[in-house]
Amino acid sequence: MARRSKRSSNRAKRLAKIDQDSRPKIVPLKLDAKALSRMVAGRGTILPNLPNMQDNLVIQKLATASIGSLPLDHFGHLLCKEKEPIGEDHILDLRLALIRVYFAAANVRLYARATQGQLESAQAALTSLTNATEQLDQVSPPRQRGLQAVFGSPLDDPKGFDELNDFGSRCLQVKMDIVPVMMGLSRAIENEKTKSKPGKAGERKKRLRTLVEALANWWRSSTVKSLAPYVHAKRLDRRPAFVVGRRGPFVEFAQAVFSGTDEFKESEVISAVTNVHESQLPKRKNK
Repeated sequence: MARRSKRSSNRAKRLAKIDQDSRPKIVPLKLDAKALSRMVAGRGTILPNLPNMQDNLVIQKLATASIGSLPLDHFGHLLCKEKEPIGEDHILDLRLALIRVYFAAANVRLYARATQGQLESAQAALTSLTNATEQLDQVSPPRQRGLQAVFGSPLDDPKGFDELNDFGSRCLQVKMDIVPVMMGLSRAIENEKTKSKPGKAGERKKRLRTLVEALANWWRSSTVKSLAPYVHAKRLDRRPAFVVGRRGPFVEFAQAVFSGTDEFKESEVISAVTNVHESQLPKRKNK
């Protein structure tokens, strides 16, 4: 029996080790170039954990697609020195930077201040919970309500007017369970109100806007180039010129990332780039 038990134990350990080795490897945000290079071109998998599934799919693509297969890969020249040819390391570094861009944008959205609608709904829930505790308190006998409930049944109750029955005990327990939930919700609301408000009332930055902003931050710090789009205009007869489109190195790069690798339309990317650029221009002083 002892041998059989020991044999079963060893077999269980082997199966557990095999199961552990066969699980997908989860790579944290703090990747380095070597870690990413091992993930690219079918040499492994990366399973990020972001709230938005599309972010995860894009990061998976950046990490597993073969070198040169993505439209953004030829932008590896952005990380090349003068007259230096594009190499695998440049593309790996670029993909690593883009993965960090996606994480940065996801964090911006995750920790952004709640909308007014969210705060109003949470406040209404807090009011409902407060009312619920007050009503549950009324289930208990008069001398076991509020703070008096802490001391239990009163000692001077020979006729049993203030006895708490089983139903009352259950309601009291529910009330006690609600109180910490109420306090947690109240703290969450107060903490949210202390966050800085967005630039415009009701404004909430969507996924593409946060991605373009994060990409613009990387662009300025890594390439020291302007992200301003060039306006392509056309004039007909003597009429005022009208804008046909916008171009530029950053626009083309953003389109390769967010249209070629992600699921956004090129027109959406151009619009987001224009809005980000204009929002970061110095504000003119009113005369």
